Parts: sequence; structure tokens; C-alpha cells
Amino acid sequence: MDERAETETFFSPRRWFLGGDGAVRPLWRSALFVFLGVALFYLIVPALHGATRGWPKEIGWPLRSVVLTVVFLLMTWLLLAVFDRRSFRTLGLWFYAGWGGEFGKGLALGAALMGSVVLALVAARAVTYHAFAPEELAGVLTWAVILLLAAAWEEITFRGYGMQRLIEAVGEPGGVLVFSALFALVHMANPGTTTLSSVNTFLAGILLSLAYLKTRALWLPIALHWSWNFLQGQIFSLPISGFNFAPRLFKTEVSGPEWISGGSYGPEGSIVLTVVCVLAILWVGQTKSLTPSPAMEEGLE
Repeated sequence: MDERAETETFFSPRRWFLGGDGAVRPLWRSALFVFLGVALFYLIVPALHGATRGWPKEIGWPLRSVVLTVVFLLMTWLLLAVFDRRSFRTLGLWFYAGWGGEFGKGLALGAALMGSVVLALVAARAVTYHAFAPEELAGVLTWAVILLLAAAWEEITFRGYGMQRLIEAVGEPGGVLVFSALFALVHMANPGTTTLSSVNTFLAGILLSLAYLKTRALWLPIALHWSWNFLQGQIFSLPISGFNFAPRLFKTEVSGPEWISGGSYGPEGSIVLTVVCVLAILWVGQTKSLTPSPAMEEGLE
């Protein structure tokens, strides 16, 4: 081959955008998912805000989560069918044998992590509990459903198709780091954000990504994410990433240095969570108790 032909081959779109099998490279499929996701989010959310203006949060929030989840799942199905020619099951969100066990483990892990954080904050007198409000239980359970829907959408978005294709393109470390950084970047728009809260959100993204990698499915990270948020907000009655969602089971007081208490951002802005999250990452990374279900492994083939 002469020099001119080599130059044309090097700069040809096929070399950079298509693989040897003629399919779009995983890197560009991941980028397309991110681009379409951002575009759809900024089309759907303002439209829903306008359509539900004046509605109670208990209706508006779950409606937004349901619509976004359905749209992102449809987008994922379309990308898998057109560009990957793979089954939707490869996403890791179907009712295979063992999905319930993974969901249960996620609930337990989220409870253990958030329970440890709050216990440490109470011991440090950064959080004080003043009153119990059992009459709020019905509203708390309503928010359990709302937060489950929100956790499912975030995991589909940040641990779903986009991250999975990027891992295919650049390997697990690169894919996890990039999407954990995007996870942290999105949360920087929340009220009360600090440098420490952004670091913690990045670490949480790594932890949730490892939960996916350990099982090759989304049930474990969805349950972990939901358990974390629900216990933090409605049971332990503290802000969730800068937001206060009432009703709650307790009346609380947050005091002391912000880097310990988390301030208005909640425990996710505390150095205590940094330590707990790092320890959790180390444990999840090396444990043998979290493995893919044989049914899920078969679905990936």
C-alpha cells in the first residue's frame, strides 16, 4: 500500500467510527447515549414542570421519574437493537432467577452504610434527634415509592447503556471513572453543594458502578441507591443531596462544622461518609459474596 492510501485509511471515517465488523464503535455508542439523554432530559423535564405546575410534589415527582425511566428504557432498547444487535436483557434489568436476592443485598448494604454514617454523626453530636412523628408514616411510605422510582432512573442513566458501552470501549476503570464523574457533575447543581459533597458523590458513583460490575445487572445498585436515599431522607430525617423531603419520622437538628455534619447538603457532604464510602468500595471490590447470577451470565452471551 502506498503512502497516500495509508493516509486515506488513517483519516477515513470508517477507521475512527466503525469497527472491523462494520458496527459503530462502543465509544461513539456511549457518547450517543449521553447526547440523547441530555437532550431528552431538557425536553421532558421543563414540559412536565409546565404541565404539572401547582400539583403536589407527591404526584409531580413520581410522574417525572416514571416518564424519564420509560423514555430512557425505550432509548436503551432502541440503541441495543439498532447499534448493538443485542437483547434488552443485556442491560441487566429483567426478572431472572436471583434478581430478588441481589435486590435484597442492595437494601441491606445501603442500610448498613447509611446507618453507620448516621450513628457516627450522632456520636459526634453533629446530628441530634428531638421528636418522633409516627403520624407521618403514611407520607413516609409514599415517598419510599417516589425515591425508588428516582433511584431506578438514575441507575439506568449512569450505570446503564452509556457506562456499559464505555467499559466495552476503554475498560472498566475508565468507564467507571467517567460516569462517576458525570454523576458528581450533575449533582453539583443541587442546593448546598460543596467540594466535599462532590467528592463523596463521585465515590458513591464508583460504589454503585462496582455493584453493577459485581453482578452485571442493575438490581443491586438500584436497591443500594434507594435504600441509601430512603433511610437518609425519610427514616433518619436528613437532607438528601441538598433536598429536604417531608414528611419524615423524626425532628432533627444538624450542628457543628459543615465538613463533619454535612450542613444543608446532608450526610453526603460529611467527611464521615467519605470514610464509610471508601471502606465500602474496598469491601465490594474484593468480596466473593457478590457474583453474577448464572441466568444473567447466560443473558449476556
